[in-house]
Amino acid sequence: MSSSNSSNNGRKPFLPTLPLSDQDLFWDDEELLSMFSTETRIDPFGVFNIDGYFPSIARCEAVEIVFKVNAFHGFTALTAVLAVNYLDKFLTSFRFQRDINNNNKPWLIHLVAIACLSLAAKVEEIHVPLLLDLQVDEAKYVFEAKTIQRMEFLILSTLKWKMHPITPLSFLNHIIRRLGLKTPLHWEFLKRCEQLLLCVISDSKSIHYLPSVLATATMMHVIDQIEPFTPIDYQDQLLSVLKIEKETVNECYKLIVEVSKRPQNNNIN
Repeated sequence: MSSSNSSNNGRKPFLPTLPLSDQDLFWDDEELLSMFSTETRIDPFGVFNIDGYFPSIARCEAVEIVFKVNAFHGFTALTAVLAVNYLDKFLTSFRFQRDINNNNKPWLIHLVAIACLSLAAKVEEIHVPLLLDLQVDEAKYVFEAKTIQRMEFLILSTLKWKMHPITPLSFLNHIIRRLGLKTPLHWEFLKRCEQLLLCVISDSKSIHYLPSVLATATMMHVIDQIEPFTPIDYQDQLLSVLKIEKETVNECYKLIVEVSKRPQNNNIN
């Protein structure tokens, strides 16, 4: 993480002084505590299939499908994040691990990806396309609506119908709300964080981090990029409000730096 530079040659900060501490209201802290108590990471004992490795290739393929269809229909970043959350939980279930190891089902991961995105769209979007329309041009496999619906039900039962998980965007939106979104700069901060977060969750290593850690590390990296002269001041404020120690996010921050150097997926907008 960048060190602070005391001389900025009179340059106006990209971000205005964050009013986080001044707006540290009781109900804000209550909301934050509730999110911390509810957030979960993917079970570390469930991320390996029966051959002893996480199905990262299958996950990568599924996430690419999710992002492609999400971008095609202009869905929100939250829809994509929810879909990937459902995807990861289903991928690590014994039910899926049993099926994915059957090489006679190469189409399965495509079906799971479409079903996860369909469920996420129903949760988040106002207008949800028909199931057949979620299979965009050049799709490798095309499924009947009833086939997708059966997979949706299987995913719902596996996730125990818990469709509103705490995600990194929960913490990002909490901070943005406390900023007040008073200027276009705040919107730019939100947009950059969302874009980077989508890049990060496309990497299977991201499943090992709590949503709060992913969100904090993402915001710290964006601050580092848009406010190179005084990033430490803003990062310290962020850590203080979220009540997270810097050491907690260091490893995740390294992953984000690594991901940020890769070519950006054209389906992330």
